[in-house]
Amino acid sequence: MESFTLANGMKVVLKERKDLNSITTTLWAKCGAAYEGEEERGLAHFLEHVAFNESQELPPGELDRRVESLGGELNAATSYDYTYYYITLPKGNEEEALRLLAQLVLHPKITPEAVEKEIPIVLEEIARSKDNPHELFAERFLRELYREVPYRHPILGYEESVRSFTAEKVKSFYRKFYSPSRLTLVVVGNFDRKAVEKVLAKEFETVKGEKTEVKEPEREKSPNEKREFTVSHPAVALPVVSLGWKLPPCGRHDVYFELTDTLLSSGKSSLLYQRLRERGIAYSASSNYQNLKFGSNFTLTATTHKVEEAREELLKSLQEALNPTEEEFLFAKEKLRKGELFGRESGEAEAEALGFALTVTEDEGYFTEFFEDLERATLKEFKEWVAGLKEEFLTGTLLPQTG
Repeated sequence: MESFTLANGMKVVLKERKDLNSITTTLWAKCGAAYEGEEERGLAHFLEHVAFNESQELPPGELDRRVESLGGELNAATSYDYTYYYITLPKGNEEEALRLLAQLVLHPKITPEAVEKEIPIVLEEIARSKDNPHELFAERFLRELYREVPYRHPILGYEESVRSFTAEKVKSFYRKFYSPSRLTLVVVGNFDRKAVEKVLAKEFETVKGEKTEVKEPEREKSPNEKREFTVSHPAVALPVVSLGWKLPPCGRHDVYFELTDTLLSSGKSSLLYQRLRERGIAYSASSNYQNLKFGSNFTLTATTHKVEEAREELLKSLQEALNPTEEEFLFAKEKLRKGELFGRESGEAEAEALGFALTVTEDEGYFTEFFEDLERATLKEFKEWVAGLKEEFLTGTLLPQTG
């Protein structure tokens, strides 16, 4: 693997995988919902939509046609801390993949017509999310959990903000957040190095962007508090209870929270499966560590008719996970190691993990030294890092609407 920075400030990571028959090219922007202002809610996601309409060289539909004609795949995703775009093509098409990716992300044609076309599409997405009680519950949970960072706002934005979007507003947002110094290109797969270098010099290094000052969002500093809320919805068939804790911003210490997640909900030997599923207390039970740039979180969730009993068993399971024996700790380490090895088999997964490391944590070692970090992790350090999960917590309950 090789990483370097182009003259215009764009970061590049190249990882050759001769065992693959494909090439995945991804371009990451340090631009997500967390970076939006009050009148821009949903703009990072909206910009992603607009970019797929047409570029300076490709008319509407041409990008999809070219990728599909080669048997490839393209897509994008917007999160809180980033937006990324990817194109996967069969090996031998590295130049085409990079040229098309450059057109998509570096040369989008942002027109009033494209903006007008996408507004009702995104409004429909928002409307669908409101019909989904589990999405509504998840949004409410983050809104209650966070007090400072913008994770309390939905990635899709709000109807009023989306209706206000204009071509000029989208262009201004693009110029601010898509400057080369905020972009990372990741190429993983079976490719010819010289062919890649040729396209980099012609399509990527020549891009000039405005150097704009971007004020980073404040990190979450408010403490965990004991709070509860309830949401009722007519489309809910089974109650859901979730418990949540705020944690430090993501980093190399994530390995300790991933180990906690492994102990709690990885396979049938996990604590949540044995304590809640096998005993018939919950229909499903899971834990989740969400690694975020300005303040991560950890949640426990159960779908159950026995809400109070499930809540107590979730807490008991967590306390057991925070105090494993040396044998249980080593078993979790090995299970996590094997899961990570399996998860890295595809080029797409490696490209995504590398892009996240360089864009969000800004630490290549977050990905490249994961196994070393895992090997070095001790039970003593584990207990020190996860102590925050013994603090007060948020309880959210999703219930069927009656009457």
